[in-house]
Amino acid sequence: MPYLAHPTAFYMPAMVTLYKTDWGRRFRDRLAASGKPPKLIIGAMMRKLVQVAFGVLKSGISFNPALQNA
Repeated sequence: MPYLAHPTAFYMPAMVTLYKTDWGRRFRDRLAASGKPPKLIIGAMMRKLVQVAFGVLKSGISFNPALQNA
């Protein structure tokens, strides 16, 4: 199975989400409060963005940040 994108393709979108959106800040604050290191938080957001994008494409429903339990 070929890779569709390079693993670092979501690095900058993850950074923007973590620092510029409300649900990203809540996600970052929750993980930081539990003692997670910054690189792990960025990686977790990259994974979350992939999962959200797949869910939006699969369901056809537009993104709703209120559904994200950050």
